[in-house]
Amino acid sequence: MTDTDTTTAASGSATDTGDTPLADSELAQARRYMGYPAMGSQDSGMQSWRFFRVYGFNEWRLRNLAPAECAQARAFIMQCQVLEGAIMAATANLDTDRAAVWTRNRTEVTDRFTLYTRWRVQLCNFLGIPPGPGLRGVGEIVI
Repeated sequence: MTDTDTTTAASGSATDTGDTPLADSELAQARRYMGYPAMGSQDSGMQSWRFFRVYGFNEWRLRNLAPAECAQARAFIMQCQVLEGAIMAATANLDTDRAAVWTRNRTEVTDRFTLYTRWRVQLCNFLGIPPGPGLRGVGEIVI
């Protein structure tokens, strides 16, 4: 396995040009970034996600993307991973308010989370799927 293959395999992405169908790990990431709950095992017998039309349409869409769409979806997923990692890294500075002349940006985590959420919504928009319950505002009701 080459260094490139190792890096690609570690990230859960396909090892070729990126236009192959999304792997199970990428499907799980896409669902999470889009605000949808875990699907669970298809062999479990309890598949409540199938009772909600948008969940089933989301699954169909994710599993039936054209090669160029798979590549674009992977780009969104990778960008969301980077932004999510930046949010986690920003938490390392939360304990420092002022050090010498440096003053932390008190809205850094909020700013990063807003950017991360924007990319998650863009993934939903690209796939033509409404944002899932995890991306909706608290107390928001969608009919």
